[in-house]
Amino acid sequence: MAECPVGGPASPSPPPEPPSEVARTVALEPADPLSVLNQAFRDAYAARREAVLSRMGPVIAQIDDVLILRKGGQRFEAPARTRRYHEYKAVTHVPLALHVLLASQQDALDDDTRTRLTTLRGLITASATSLDTRGLPAEALARQHRMLGASLALVDSVLAANRVTRDQLSTFIHAQVPDLLKNAEDSARDQIDTMHASVEAWKRQMTAEERGQLRAVVAASHMSRPGNVAAQYFSITLGDTWEGRFHEEDPQPGKRVLSSEATFDEPAAFSLLATHVLDARTSRGIFGEETRMARDLLADAAERILADMFHTSPQPPGTSTP
Repeated sequence: MAECPVGGPASPSPPPEPPSEVARTVALEPADPLSVLNQAFRDAYAARREAVLSRMGPVIAQIDDVLILRKGGQRFEAPARTRRYHEYKAVTHVPLALHVLLASQQDALDDDTRTRLTTLRGLITASATSLDTRGLPAEALARQHRMLGASLALVDSVLAANRVTRDQLSTFIHAQVPDLLKNAEDSARDQIDTMHASVEAWKRQMTAEERGQLRAVVAASHMSRPGNVAAQYFSITLGDTWEGRFHEEDPQPGKRVLSSEATFDEPAAFSLLATHVLDARTSRGIFGEETRMARDLLADAAERILADMFHTSPQPPGTSTP
């Protein structure tokens, strides 16, 4: 597990988009006293957040294939997955890609679809040829050959006929579902086993107090699906409520596991943890409710205004408006 000092220069961010004409007319000018005052607040908040982060116990971030631990002013790295995770995932995507590509084809193939299928045919053939060199278990190897072979057969059939029928595509994709789900299971097992080995090795080097303070943040893609593997794993190993097929992340301040949506930047992921702690403390001090700042400050007013404007009221998840 690699060790390096905390900090260091972050990757440069892309230059911001120039503001639109409307934005320029709405926003306060930088020299406006209120704009200067607001920036001073932001600076003070950022400084306080960094102070909170520096005094927190150990924290782990999972960002793609890497686990990052910050503890006692040091930074450690360990794997969250192995290459096998990506091998299974790449093969799984082939029948899914073919279904997406062909599902809307009604008549003869259009030129773009035919070109893409021809390209995919070459890529599938090359990938199938490489399978025997990857050291996969016998059952898994046979499964990958089966999926790529069925995909190649479909591509050849569709290119020869220059069309695909709905029944043909449905028969193909439904036949792949057992192998797709088994690949998904093997991918999940690879990530869980790899993360567990890394986290347990770190925990053995912590005191009981540090293990009790340990928190985690999971870098999830935008609109991440419920049931994120890393979020489920950390919920169990850190003693949070394990929600499995949960509807959404529970933002309670006591939670030790957070998801950082669309954040694959290490400083931003760790800042989320500090923000979570700081907002809970601030919210408790101002509103007497730890979770108030987990909601938009305008949220309650917006509900009242919209309820009055449209003569309705918010519906709990899973219910429908009559």
